[in-house]
Amino acid sequence: MDIAPLSTGNRPSDPIALEVVKNALAAIAEEMGLTTVRSAYSSVVKEGGDSTAAIFDHQGRFIAQSMGAPLMHLSSLRPSLRSLLDDFPPESMADGDVYASNDPYRGGIHSNDVMVFRPVFIDATLAFFTCALLHVADLGGMAAGGLPANATDMFQEGLVLPPVPLATAGQPNQPILDVIAANSRTPEKVLGDIRAMIAATNLGADRLADLAGRYGLEKLHQITGELLDYTERRTRAGIEALADGTYTGSFIIDDDGVNPGADHEVQVALTVSGSTITADFEGTSPQAPGPINAAVSQTTSGVLFAVRCLLAPDIPVNDGAFRPLELRLPRGTLVNPNPPAALNARMATVMAVVEAMLGAFSQLDPARAMAASCNVHVYIMNGVGSDGRPWAFMDPQFGGSGARSDRDGVDVTGPLVLGAGGAFHTVEAYEQEHPVRFERFELWTDSGGPGQWRGGTGARRDIRILTDGQFTGRATDRCRRPPPGICGGSSGAGGGWVLNHGTPDEQPLPAKVTAHQLRAGDMITMLTSAGGGFGDPYERDPALVVADVRDGRVSPEAARRDYGVVVDLETGEVDLAATEALRSR
Repeated sequence: MDIAPLSTGNRPSDPIALEVVKNALAAIAEEMGLTTVRSAYSSVVKEGGDSTAAIFDHQGRFIAQSMGAPLMHLSSLRPSLRSLLDDFPPESMADGDVYASNDPYRGGIHSNDVMVFRPVFIDATLAFFTCALLHVADLGGMAAGGLPANATDMFQEGLVLPPVPLATAGQPNQPILDVIAANSRTPEKVLGDIRAMIAATNLGADRLADLAGRYGLEKLHQITGELLDYTERRTRAGIEALADGTYTGSFIIDDDGVNPGADHEVQVALTVSGSTITADFEGTSPQAPGPINAAVSQTTSGVLFAVRCLLAPDIPVNDGAFRPLELRLPRGTLVNPNPPAALNARMATVMAVVEAMLGAFSQLDPARAMAASCNVHVYIMNGVGSDGRPWAFMDPQFGGSGARSDRDGVDVTGPLVLGAGGAFHTVEAYEQEHPVRFERFELWTDSGGPGQWRGGTGARRDIRILTDGQFTGRATDRCRRPPPGICGGSSGAGGGWVLNHGTPDEQPLPAKVTAHQLRAGDMITMLTSAGGGFGDPYERDPALVVADVRDGRVSPEAARRDYGVVVDLETGEVDLAATEALRSR
């Protein structure tokens, strides 16, 4: 599949108006995002912010997004809106219409990531689309939460929604809402989440009408078009600064959840030619039986993220950022699977795309090289409450990022493509809603990959279930094959799940496990993978090693074993003579 670049356009006619409108659109999208989070019912949204709000123009071009919106969501909203317009042409739409979709083969991500779209009419003219996306608590499937680690097709992951109307001219489409509720273990949460997204899109419509009243709709469309061209010009200028040529990279994924010992590989050849980058994934493994496959929108998100790592960080994220990219995605592979392949663990492939591309780009400039990072580890607990009603919640866990050529990795942060630490929640809020108790959350000592620059550490978290229930754990990747180091650095630690750690009933669980039965009082220990190290550990400044020992990131034993640094346990300082002798050997 080829996605070709588009034309560049002209420079802005009024740079001041362009800047004002850019920030106004961002503020509207952010207010939409806050409305979603504050109104949502799912714990991972209202406590962790796992949602996105965005604005598209009347042509379906992406122009603004809420703060912190992951590229995974934005790259899905773009093709999903186009698919919606295929089924419901603009001339068939009316003010107050609202639509939903989650079909991964029509631009979506996986079943539980539901999108809501509202066409915005101003003076009886279709002017914009306001959109929201969030991960709903449950939409059916073979395991609660829609993330079965061993799914073999998308039908096992939950209800699939092609573009469907949720409301027509402001009136709810109750039969569709009833179908959605009937397919969920937690219908009140799912419908609450959908209402939250509708509220956000309605608010965005009101704010856009105010903005159009200030500038006039024709002028506003002109400015937003110029904003997209501005982003494209800056993106192309950054690419033109790179040396032309073809650079290759690859990354191996642990397994697919169905065949535990099988490797799957993403291969990429990046060609920089003038102001365009072509990412060719020929040679990538065939699509997997398990759910690690990535729909086209998700592969696109990984490509754009990796490219933006080389560019100025203040370039806006909008449709113009996608234009200089050309993707070649062989059908039937991990990066462009055929339906009905399962996709809920697509982060394994998306992050492999990012790592392969960053490895290729390091050939352009070794100073940009970076060791491998964690991948997100997601778990779901569920059961039946004392009132007889099912309960379930999802909770993503994060590990360390890879070390860079001039600094350590970041501790316990999100996978690169999420762009931030992401959905860390308030423990007490989860405990109030669900029969669980969090008993530990700390840095995982000695997990960061040793190197001249240390990999970011992973985390350990213990959670005890207070009633009988089930545990689904999807340690997406980098457990059997921990995040590797580079340039002489060592791998970080590989994470996983342990049942009843430190007791006679201790039982390591598979990294990908579905609906494992739990008894009241059982405890799950969660260990998240840590980043790889960069450079020879014996070249690390001993003062940095001592600081890590003081902070609990590195034990005194590991300081001696991995870094050749002897720490005086009484003073907490480096034993210089012993360190020099040890390192000289």
